[in-house]
Amino acid sequence: MKHSGRFFAVGIILSLHTIYLVYYYFRDGQIDIIDLLGYPLFYFIAYWCGKQYDKAQYFSEKDTLTNLYNRRFIMGAFDKIISFADRTNSKLFVLIIDCDNFKEINDSCGHTKGDLVLSNIANILLQSIRKSDVVARWGGDEFLIIGHYKDDAGLQTLIQRLDDQLESLSQQMSLNIKISIGSTIYPDDSNNLEELIKSADQNMYKQKAQNREKGE
Repeated sequence: MKHSGRFFAVGIILSLHTIYLVYYYFRDGQIDIIDLLGYPLFYFIAYWCGKQYDKAQYFSEKDTLTNLYNRRFIMGAFDKIISFADRTNSKLFVLIIDCDNFKEINDSCGHTKGDLVLSNIANILLQSIRKSDVVARWGGDEFLIIGHYKDDAGLQTLIQRLDDQLESLSQQMSLNIKISIGSTIYPDDSNNLEELIKSADQNMYKQKAQNREKGE
């Protein structure tokens, strides 16, 4: 969790209190002991207010279960992400990762087990991406990754690595966790987030259909 709210609030309050003390010292030639004793109180109040701001900011951007970014953060940050890609003359990939049988897992194993599945999937996604990539819980049992696209071979390598690690998760948890992944490219397929998500979704549903045909 970032601490910018705490630093800002403490800095502002202590600066104002210091200015107050200096003003009355030059005016009266002395400082009341009560005013000096107010420093710890003002520090505590400022720290507490800043902490509440930081918590509100954190929960507005993060999913509480997985600790990933949430949909709101991605929608707010997307323009900055593509602006950086445009300045560096690079492309982006968007991946949608869906747990096909999550409802079955929830119904048969319970919500606690279902939450653990989502948390473990989130950890695998975080471990598999580069520091410059962004991963989010898009909603329910869907996850999203946005990263810099170099070539199709690199993207397919990432997708295969995710498939392999998620398959290992099934074995570790003794569950048949079925995953589908759809991809799309910015700006080749679209320069609009909604259309990119729609394109990735369509490719993901194609993979689901292929998985059903294979009996997976």
